[in-house]
Amino acid sequence: MTTSMRRVLELHRGSYARNPFGARVALVMALDLVCLVVAAIAARILADVSVSDRTFLLATAVLAVGSFLVLQATGAYDLVTIRCGAKTRVSLLLSLGIGFAMALVFYYVVPLPESKEALIHAAAVFLPLFLVERKAFRFVSKQVRNRIVLVGMSELAVSLARSIEARSDLGLEVVGVLSGNDEKDLPSERLVDGIPILGTVHAVEKVVSQDLADWVVVTSKQRSEDLPDDQLLSLKLHGVPIFSGQALYERITGEVYHRSLRSSVLIFDDRIGMTLFERFVKRGFDVGVALAALLASAPILGLAAIAIRLDSKGSIFFRQTRVGRFHEPFQIVKLRTMVDGAERTTGAVFASRADLRITRVGRVLRRTRIDELPQFWNVLRGDMSVVGPRPERPEFLDEISERFPYFRVRSAVKPGVTGWAQVRDGYVGDINGFEHKLALDLYYMRNWSLSMDVSIVWSTIRTVFSAGGV
Repeated sequence: MTTSMRRVLELHRGSYARNPFGARVALVMALDLVCLVVAAIAARILADVSVSDRTFLLATAVLAVGSFLVLQATGAYDLVTIRCGAKTRVSLLLSLGIGFAMALVFYYVVPLPESKEALIHAAAVFLPLFLVERKAFRFVSKQVRNRIVLVGMSELAVSLARSIEARSDLGLEVVGVLSGNDEKDLPSERLVDGIPILGTVHAVEKVVSQDLADWVVVTSKQRSEDLPDDQLLSLKLHGVPIFSGQALYERITGEVYHRSLRSSVLIFDDRIGMTLFERFVKRGFDVGVALAALLASAPILGLAAIAIRLDSKGSIFFRQTRVGRFHEPFQIVKLRTMVDGAERTTGAVFASRADLRITRVGRVLRRTRIDELPQFWNVLRGDMSVVGPRPERPEFLDEISERFPYFRVRSAVKPGVTGWAQVRDGYVGDINGFEHKLALDLYYMRNWSLSMDVSIVWSTIRTVFSAGGV
């Protein structure tokens, strides 16, 4: 492979500038906007009083922004929601509840005589339009699928194929893989791990020209592997989408495929680590959320404290040494959910759902994650962030890091009360579960944004109300 082409592929491997699913989400948002405008026009026509053009445009803009924020917060623009009727209806019901509360506030803050009637008319038109629009989009999108050919047989190729198969909402289909450089070396069965082998890697241009695939995804084992550089570059210049297997895997699963991850990728990844401004923004978000959470949860903490005291002997709060940023130890504060002196004889062990040391009240506190609320004090102290990797115990750190070498990379950011790994995978009960946690935490570190933190906090709130903790 030429040096210039290797640079092109290397840049593409780490590039996230192009989201292969962005057009799908953007189209849905555009259709939602059309429905909103139609609903606003209908509300204006049905109104008993005349509304000026200026007032109409301002109200429509406010309605559109508010609706998009609420729909985004309830997961209406997640790919899995877009392609699932049941999830769409649940998201819409949640949006209705939030929207109704916001409408009441708006009505009393801005007491326009016609605002109540206009909102009712707009909602009556928008809701059925929204459901019909999403149903029509799902019907059309199911007819359109992007076919993928994988270039290079590897563990990544198999994992990516399985992830795509498990996510029918993506509209993707793996038609086969190209492997090796010589036809003589190909297996006679032409099927490996359920993936058809279409030929050698040098047949990629032929596969695309025969209209067997729409996308090309490079899943080679090593960057030095002999790839058809001229063919790949020619296809890319002719508009054929070419993606890195690792990048596409991250997009689909929300985690990093770290088994084949090289340290050089993390060293030269400018997304690892925050700028001074980003740290300032995140700290401001942490302080604001922590103060609000402690004030709002004060009555809940009071009731929980009484329940703990009545249920079992011991202190109300539980303090334990955890590892913070750059491996600095700190004392985490939680509500006690286990019997007093739970590790006096066993030492440090992993907790599980069926752990007999958990008290009756503690089981409820864990399922609702109310036991985590005192950690917002750690956030105010600067030991933790609202969102980040789970703080681990020093007793387990060496064993975990020896098993998974990149685990210590997590210490580059403050641990969090909640996090990307917690909301997607819950808690782990043994050391094997940390591999998936690491993949999720690395994804968070490489893709951090304030909007991502807000989304994780919202997902955590939904988990609390659905009692989906551990």
